[in-house]
Amino acid sequence: MGTDGSPQIVILTGERGTGKTTVCERAISLAQSQGRTCSGIITLRRSHDILDARDVRSGRVRRLTFESDGDVTLRLGPYRFDPETFAWGNEVLANALPCDLLVVDELGPLELERGVGWTAALGLLQQSSFALAVVVVRPGLVARARDLLPAEDVTLLAVTQLNRGSLPPVIVDMVKLGKSVPSD
Repeated sequence: MGTDGSPQIVILTGERGTGKTTVCERAISLAQSQGRTCSGIITLRRSHDILDARDVRSGRVRRLTFESDGDVTLRLGPYRFDPETFAWGNEVLANALPCDLLVVDELGPLELERGVGWTAALGLLQQSSFALAVVVVRPGLVARARDLLPAEDVTLLAVTQLNRGSLPPVIVDMVKLGKSVPSD
């Protein structure tokens, strides 16, 4: 929690391929090893620009993008998104709280510019049932994300190939500074 009791939010940003998702995964693993509860959505990249979504709490994985159009109607650049996976992920997010560490990987153009994708995350981040939220945001969208996030206590962490190994413990230390959120 921030010093005023508001949720503490970290915007994790960096260029493509710097390791933002890896930082999130390692922070989750470290936090869990310390008995912290972790929830949210991680987006995993497979070969050929195929993306999967993983539920942080349960470990369940759903395919997020497809190579061909098929019945998929939501497109952004080379990606064809599965609306059913977004519905599943938004349900995961809707049930993510309370937790100590909430991870949303990522809030991108779909959420911040088009109002689709992980839309449940924006409402979730308005709540205070987490000690720390880590939100992955592309550098060009950081200002827009800051405008939409409720917390006055927002920290910006830029991931580089040089610092990505040192960031997970920094994030977990931030969870420790926030108060632990009791489970129901």
